[in-house]
Amino acid sequence: MQLAIAVFSAVDLAITFAVLPDARYGIKRGSGWTGYKAHLTKTCEPDAPHVITQVATTDAVVADTAMIEPVHQTLTERELLPDVHVVDAGCTTAALFVAATECGMELLGPAPHDSSLQSRPR
Repeated sequence: MQLAIAVFSAVDLAITFAVLPDARYGIKRGSGWTGYKAHLTKTCEPDAPHVITQVATTDAVVADTAMIEPVHQTLTERELLPDVHVVDAGCTTAALFVAATECGMELLGPAPHDSSLQSRPR
């Protein structure tokens, strides 16, 4: 059995915040970091090069779901909105599926996990 331990001193955090005063601590899928998130959108046509079409940088604490509509707005303004936008589980909610459909686009990704008390086994 291996055990990994990360130790952060007050000095480490003070240096990080002195250099990057807007940096925040974020956690995603069990990994934590102090800094930012980069949200990348790229083409994924099977017979063409994959090209990055949009980049957004946010504080680490900004939820992925909060970035989908701004990304779609930017892609619309640049006339790059795809017919199908493939996303991961962190980018899907019922409201986002509906909003994408209303824009004439399909949001394709796994349905959100139901973590409500009612969904848990008894």
